[in-house]
Amino acid sequence: MNVIVVGAGIAGLSTAWSLVKAGHSVSIVEQGPIPNPLAASGDHHRIIRRAYRAGTGYGRLITEAYQAWDEMWADLGESHLDARGFVCISREPGDEAEEYREGLEEGNFPFELLEPDAAVERWPFLEAGSFRYAY
Repeated sequence: MNVIVVGAGIAGLSTAWSLVKAGHSVSIVEQGPIPNPLAASGDHHRIIRRAYRAGTGYGRLITEAYQAWDEMWADLGESHLDARGFVCISREPGDEAEEYREGLEEGNFPFELLEPDAAVERWPFLEAGSFRYAY
């Protein structure tokens, strides 16, 4: 059976790879040039993270995505993931950074919580006194 996958971004290519591994013949169709400048994942400025609100389950889904990507990178013989990490900054109680931190805690995902002085020392672009903590 030939399956047509629309989109040559990371989601489309990952889907095509998975279908080929399952024994399908796959054709990929893209609406524009590759890389497509109009595509949502058409360049190298994308982020994947486990930091989501508690109770959503997205952190576990990201873990599954990392596992699938590890398998795909092994098949390709090289990884195209630049695992740099990220920084979140909480400025006030109940903000998104705090909600995301709670999600990391709920999922038992590792992160390093830094008080403002330590965060400013690590990331000098931050301004002391303008936030509660960073991780």
